Amino acid sequence: MKIVATTTQSRIEPDPAFRQFLDDSQFEYVPRQRRGLYAIQQECQTDAILVWQRPVPVLHIGEDKLFFHPSMAKVRLSAYRRKDQPDPLIEAARVKPGDLILDCTMGLGADSIVLAYFAQGQVTALESSPAIAYTIKWGMRLYDSRMPWLDEAVHRIKVQAIDHLCYLQSLPDKSFDLVYFDPMFRKPLLKSETLSPIRMLGDSLPLSEQAISEAGRVARKRVLLKERAGSPEFSRLGFDQVVGSVHNQVHFGIIDVNSD
Repeated sequence: MKIVATTTQSRIEPDPAFRQFLDDSQFEYVPRQRRGLYAIQQECQTDAILVWQRPVPVLHIGEDKLFFHPSMAKVRLSAYRRKDQPDPLIEAARVKPGDLILDCTMGLGADSIVLAYFAQGQVTALESSPAIAYTIKWGMRLYDSRMPWLDEAVHRIKVQAIDHLCYLQSLPDKSFDLVYFDPMFRKPLLKSETLSPIRMLGDSLPLSEQAISEAGRVARKRVLLKERAGSPEFSRLGFDQVVGSVHNQVHFGIIDVNSD
């Protein structure tokens, strides 16, 4: 996929943060010169255009847009803070303060944010799609909700644009307490304009048994898989322990590496 990056029409030159983004992402820079995005797309024959704007950069893919927003993470954490409502992911993960967490399938980053909040430390989040990875990574860097508890969790996430199997294979044994997978569901639970670009750009391949094996080697405590309730992926990948409410369409598969 060819991606170019540009500024808003009101800005002539990239600001320092945008220059850092370009160095990091290696996306081609195209001066805006007050042109519309369609004109740039036609001229550059590009698949997507990232517009560097505040509060967060926006990736345009045809009629769809992708940008960072904490969305459901904010809702879930607010429910916990205000009503002490437990979060199913955290209950399944048994996250403790200080845990080192590897999220192998970041997507929009909602689960990474929730995990970072409860772990009170850095979460390494992997995303194989460069378009998604760099849009969300820099959106997180620039994000400012003026709610310290939320901003601190967002800013503790370290995004890596890399395939999860390659990354897992590069790690020594027992590098993380929790290794987490939330692969793209074959059949989405609901239609969402926000998730449409993710389904278009993200990796739709099923998880491999090799990836789960590597995760078991890398994890100190637990490997966790999020899937639809009743999914055959749990048994195919060796998750013999599955937890979740009968009222929830999402369940979690667990592999305990160290029962202690």
